[in-house]
Amino acid sequence: MTADDLSRQIAAFLKAATVAADQLANSSGVPLEYVHIEEALLKTLELDESIDLLSKHLGTDEIVSLLADFDFRRLFPETIEDVRLDSSIIPSKTARQLIEVTVRADGEVWRIHKNDPDPWPSNPHAHNLQSGLKLHLGTGELFRKKRSVGKISRKDLELIRTKITKCQLPPLQA
Repeated sequence: MTADDLSRQIAAFLKAATVAADQLANSSGVPLEYVHIEEALLKTLELDESIDLLSKHLGTDEIVSLLADFDFRRLFPETIEDVRLDSSIIPSKTARQLIEVTVRADGEVWRIHKNDPDPWPSNPHAHNLQSGLKLHLGTGELFRKKRSVGKISRKDLELIRTKITKCQLPPLQA
């Protein structure tokens, strides 16, 4: 597959997911964006990586049909704190979500939820919505789903921990 083919597939998926988000937001009463559609499809289709969605060639109608009964409210847990960093701590070779092919930013926002339905990999842990990664706040290990995809430096882990003030953190591990 060429880079142009991949770009066309990504653009087609993003367009279908965005239209589906609008339709499903109207029917569910939840303010949905394409990233919510992407996450719901991964859960519904039991896929590990966003890139796997491209091989499904899903159009808007198929997406809406697949997600008609999905409970989107579970994608909106209460936020304890957002940690904003001036520059990215994610290692450069770590895979990101599909949209990052289109939009990139130097800084990052890591979100910690009060009532996260999944207390893994640490309790609490941080979510990076732009990359789809979870950060273990004791070890600095990065996860996509349950698979380890890298680790941030000890210095970066200590930096992010100093910015988290509204909850008790797991012990810092060597």
